[in-house]
Amino acid sequence: MAATAAHPEHLLTAPKFASPQGAPTEALDVLLRVFEAQGQLAALVGAESRVFSLTPSEALALIALTRDSLPVSGIARAVGIRPNGASVLVDRLRERRLVRRQRSRRDNRVVTVDLSDEGRELTVSLMVKVNAQLGCALSALTTSEISQLVAVLAKLTA
Repeated sequence: MAATAAHPEHLLTAPKFASPQGAPTEALDVLLRVFEAQGQLAALVGAESRVFSLTPSEALALIALTRDSLPVSGIARAVGIRPNGASVLVDRLRERRLVRRQRSRRDNRVVTVDLSDEGRELTVSLMVKVNAQLGCALSALTTSEISQLVAVLAKLTA
């Protein structure tokens, strides 16, 4: 494929970086695989979230809140949206009485969001369905590979 003015040659050739073992890896391959996996997982969550009349972003926010209360900015990071979008998302969940906002115990200036009892109940049901689908999606991997994948993704997103 020849380079054009719109696509200079240096943009068509992915930069190489060395993996910890020293084997060259294409950065573009990593990027494409991560986005491909993200798309498949988003479709999975989207299908299951519709059963509960939730958007995929709302479902991910509820799942993120099962671990701990989060500020709106934390929900934005967990879901992959902008803080103003997360604020609107939290307002929608609050209208449905699935979450509540409260002042942080650690810093009164910070407002955190946590699951209401109704939200926790719905999220548990959602997670059962999502878990079943994820089990199918991850069945090709060993337990060790899943642990490694989680560790690598945590490193990548740190």
